[in-house]
Amino acid sequence: MILVGQMDSPFLRRVAVTMNFYGIPFERQSLSVFADQKALGAINPLGKVPALVLDDDEVLFDSQMILDYLDETAGPDISLTPPAGEDRRKVLRIATVALGVAEKVVALNMETRYRAGGTTDPRLVRRFEGQVGSGLQWLQAEAPEQNQDPWFLGPEMTQADVTAACALTHSVEKRPELFPPETYPALAALRERAEVLEIFKSSPFEEG
Repeated sequence: MILVGQMDSPFLRRVAVTMNFYGIPFERQSLSVFADQKALGAINPLGKVPALVLDDDEVLFDSQMILDYLDETAGPDISLTPPAGEDRRKVLRIATVALGVAEKVVALNMETRYRAGGTTDPRLVRRFEGQVGSGLQWLQAEAPEQNQDPWFLGPEMTQADVTAACALTHSVEKRPELFPPETYPALAALRERAEVLEIFKSSPFEEG
């Protein structure tokens, strides 16, 4: 299998970490959404990452579609996302908010770092920053406190933890001022616990 994209994408990185967790080997094709638009467009018509090229050349788009395939391949006994019920809904709820935080950090960077001088819309900047802050506050309230179980749903890691950790590291690397650890101590601790694991260290954040 070939995982297409760069490791500064939290969406791609959560797929890579999940594949590491399941022991599914993969190659990387490090294409940039900016510098490699033509090559990327030949793989994904939207020119987005991640994409996963399967061994039979079928291509999967979007991290959630890819994770659904990986969960099915791994089987319900070790799947990071519960197959049904309240736990499944909680994992997906946390992952959705974490992905939303990552999406707004990306949007904020696009608005403040890639626009021509003087064309940044301060209203959009305030809105994106507010959405990041609201998402982080919600995740902080859901995160385990000190002396509790280490992960969102208890002693075992789930996709909620993988996605949140990837999104938080992306925030730290791209907009550290929005994620002061003293404001979000439970989230900061969860991120640190995750990033020392081999499944994360094997696919580290890398600036594209």
